[in-house]
Amino acid sequence: YSVTNKDQTAPSNDIHDYLSLSKYYWPNDKSPTGNGLPYIRRDGHINPEIETVRDYRLLRTMMREVHIMGMAYHFTGNKSYADKCAMRLKEWFLDEATYMNPNINFGSLRKGEDLGARTGVLDMFPIFRVFDALHYLKQEPTWDPTLIPRLQEWFTRYVKWLETATLAKVERKGNNNHGTYYDVQIIGIYLFLNRIDDAREVARSALENRIDRQILPNGRQPEELERKTSWYYSVFNLQALMTLARWGDDLGVNMWDHEGPQGQSIKKAIDFLLPYSLKNGDDWPVKNLK
Repeated sequence: YSVTNKDQTAPSNDIHDYLSLSKYYWPNDKSPTGNGLPYIRRDGHINPEIETVRDYRLLRTMMREVHIMGMAYHFTGNKSYADKCAMRLKEWFLDEATYMNPNINFGSLRKGEDLGARTGVLDMFPIFRVFDALHYLKQEPTWDPTLIPRLQEWFTRYVKWLETATLAKVERKGNNNHGTYYDVQIIGIYLFLNRIDDAREVARSALENRIDRQILPNGRQPEELERKTSWYYSVFNLQALMTLARWGDDLGVNMWDHEGPQGQSIKKAIDFLLPYSLKNGDDWPVKNLK
């Protein structure tokens, strides 16, 4: 798995730059040039053209497999799982021929644009599951002792991009799942880099930025309810909030019991969704594409 395993490159023409296409953007039938540009947004409708660039699919597959094989190693002690994880991590992040540059400048690219969209930052958020797996994998006696320090070097450069790049800073300000998953991603990386104080500061800021601003007193998440697939995004954002709250337990930030000035809380968001969850989303009171 590698960003170099694709037929088209980012506008930078650097094969090592990560590239993904914006999934809700489609060719414009009314394009003045007749080439479909600029692409237009159709929320809730996924353009199958995204599969013509494999970076997103390969990145998510790599993270999922490393997590699963890391857990498999933990429960079985089978060295082959650890070896495969090490190989996957080296080829994606470190090997000279196949490494990914430490940025997502071209994530969620809209055809015809020179730079990706801020929503592409979301592509990397499950990386914390890889870090969870490393906790077990490093216990393998034959594990390469230089691998984790080298990965930490890569993520030190990547998190600098997350902190300073315009795309990332705009994503951080998002008042919906994009902002929440930015926090999930950066806290996970801070913990991997042992930047505990920085992780704690993000968790503290999430009390206002994510809970107070994203949840109404009745538990609804208005930004997610505006989406065409409102049920999916309401659940998706709540998963991120609960991930932050779980880390908050370790960081001394009690997000579970926090209530905003109008009574906003994670608990109320859970209570709002729970009756519909027990019925697999049936009777959901908001317009929703399935």
